[in-house]
Amino acid sequence: LPWRAGAFLYAGGPPLLWYEAGQFTLILMAGHDGEAAEFAAQPGCAVQTYEGYAYERQPAGAQNLQATLAALIRSSRGGPIGIESGHLPVALLDVLTSQQPPDTIFTPIDGWLAPLRLIRTNEELARMRANFALIAEAQAACPAEIRPGNTELAVWHAAHTALQQAAGTTLPLGNDCTVGRRMGGPPQPVEILPTDSFIVDLSTIWRGYWSDSCVTYYATAPSPQQIAMHRAVAEALELAISLAIPGARCRDIDQAVRQQLLDQGYPTYPHHTGHGIGVIGHEAPRVTPHSDERLQAGMVIMLEPGIYYPGETGVRLEHAVLVTASGPEILTPYDLNIP
Repeated sequence: LPWRAGAFLYAGGPPLLWYEAGQFTLILMAGHDGEAAEFAAQPGCAVQTYEGYAYERQPAGAQNLQATLAALIRSSRGGPIGIESGHLPVALLDVLTSQQPPDTIFTPIDGWLAPLRLIRTNEELARMRANFALIAEAQAACPAEIRPGNTELAVWHAAHTALQQAAGTTLPLGNDCTVGRRMGGPPQPVEILPTDSFIVDLSTIWRGYWSDSCVTYYATAPSPQQIAMHRAVAEALELAISLAIPGARCRDIDQAVRQQLLDQGYPTYPHHTGHGIGVIGHEAPRVTPHSDERLQAGMVIMLEPGIYYPGETGVRLEHAVLVTASGPEILTPYDLNIP
């Protein structure tokens, strides 16, 4: 699908950031500049908008974006222009090449920014902490709805309502909200049985940053098997957190956590042990069997081991962890013990 099939139907392309001579210029569709007001108020930052939709004429978002970018290029000083070629639409590249001053050289900078993005600043951490607090409010609304005869959708609705009330605005809600026998997936009109565990893996995006979370609840008192599974997953998560220190290799963390569960006779879980989080919900570093990435102080990662018996029951527990020189810090403010 073209990307314009998403939320910003009349936009001419993705928001663009132009940087030159110490000045950042954000280019985006008119009507969304209010969302960028905080950016525009910063020193050395400006916002330029273009018309995406007007009822008096045919929508021409793409052409208007291209014209705005062309004007910015014509006013530039020339010289080398760095581009992320993997993310630049061809139509905008055509604008760049057609408007370039004679001495312009295009330099691919793919991969330059990604390593910088992995280390969180204090400002970023403040936003992420606030987001984790919001998603904890969504989690707190779930236990009252997880009861025999209710449905997955009802639990989801309660979580989403609590999230938006806490935020004071509309927010998206993502991930899994399912009975444990289904392992994961979006909520369905599935009835909750007395014997069910219930996996609630929730995330949202707020002020440009993602949160994530996972707690396993129970429709009634958990069975001895479920209690043992829950304890084993909690201990596996504790191990994963203890290993989240600067210099640790991601594949080593993954292997240690999986092996601890295997040694207790449980099957390995069919997903990653963890992943980075920030401006994208799933990003590097990835705690997987193949990842040679090493953790660095300032990274924020999610850790989420699980045990699943499809068609019967399942448990997954997750915490967000800030990697620091003095040891891992848990950022998700909720209790993972059996209620």
